[in-house]
Amino acid sequence: MAVGRTDMVHDYRMVPEDFVKHLLGTLVIVVALVLLVSALFSVPEAPPLTIRGYARTQPVAFEQMALRALDGQGRIADYGPPYNHGTGSLQSPMQAAVGILHPINAATDFILKPLTMAAVINPALIKPLATFRHASAAQQAKWETAYSTALAKGVYRHGRVVVAGTGYGPLPSLMNATLALGRSGLMSGALTRNGAVVTRFNNQNYLLFLQGDPLHDKAAPLQLLGEQWGIIHPAVPGYPGAWWMTIPTWIYQWPFVAQSPAADAMALSLGFGVWLILALTPWIPGWNRVPRYLGLYRLIWKNYYQDQASEEGSSQTAGNKVGPMVGSQ
Repeated sequence: MAVGRTDMVHDYRMVPEDFVKHLLGTLVIVVALVLLVSALFSVPEAPPLTIRGYARTQPVAFEQMALRALDGQGRIADYGPPYNHGTGSLQSPMQAAVGILHPINAATDFILKPLTMAAVINPALIKPLATFRHASAAQQAKWETAYSTALAKGVYRHGRVVVAGTGYGPLPSLMNATLALGRSGLMSGALTRNGAVVTRFNNQNYLLFLQGDPLHDKAAPLQLLGEQWGIIHPAVPGYPGAWWMTIPTWIYQWPFVAQSPAADAMALSLGFGVWLILALTPWIPGWNRVPRYLGLYRLIWKNYYQDQASEEGSSQTAGNKVGPMVGSQ
C-alpha cells in the first residue's frame, strides 16, 4: 500500500499498518488490566453451603433433615411436580399438568440408597436396613414419629447423636450412619452417582438434598430470602448485589403475588406480559404512539436535530440568495 495515498471516497489518508500487532497488543493490555483490577476490587466468594459442612456444624439438625426425607415430611419429599406427586409446593394447575419430569423418592434416593452403598463396606448396616425395609408402613411411621420427638433433645457426642429413651427401632443406627456419610463427604458422591453408568453423574439430588431449613437458615442472616428482597442482595455483606433485578423482585412484593400459592407462576406471567407489550409496541394501536407523545427521542437525538435544523437553515438561506439571480436572467 503506497504511503500518502488519498482515499477518493472518504478523503482519508491511508498508511501501512500492522493490525495483528495492534490486536495482540490491545489484548495483552486489556487482560493485564482485568487481572489487576479483579485482584484489587473483586468480590470475595461466600463460603458455600455443603452437605459435609452442614453435617459437621449442625449434626442434630442434619439428622432431623434426614429423618424428614425418610418419613416424607421434607421439602422435596412433599414438593410435587416435577419431582413427585406431593402438594407441598404445588403452585398451579399448569405445574400439575406438566407432570413428573425428574422423579424423586426422597426416602429411597436421599437416605436408603446411600446407606445401601455404605453397607457394602460397613456390613453392620445390613441388618438395620433390612429391619426397616421389612417393617410395615405403620411401624415405620411409629418409629419415625418417636425418633423425631426424641431428636428435639438430642445431643452430639463422640461422633453420634444420642437421644434418650428407646422404641425407635433401627432408626438411631440408620440416622447416625447417614450423619457419618455426611460428615465424611461421601454422601455427596452417593447422591450424584448413577448406578447404571459409573462414569456418569447427575447433580440433581445433591442440589436438592439441602432444600428447606439448611438453605433458609443460611440465607436469612444474609437477607437473601424472597420476602427480604433477597435476589438483589449480595452473598458477601458490604458489596453491591444484583440491583438490576429490582423490578422482578418488586413483583414478588406485591401483596396479591406474595400471598398467592402460585407466586412464581404469577410473577413469571406478569413479567412475560410486560415483555410481550414492549415487544408488540409497534403494532398496538394507540400504545405505539406513546414514544412520539413522550418526545424522549428528541432528547436522545438532540444533537442530530440541532444539526438538521442548522443544515435546513443554511439551505434556505442559500436558496434565497440564488433566487433573485435566477429570476433576473
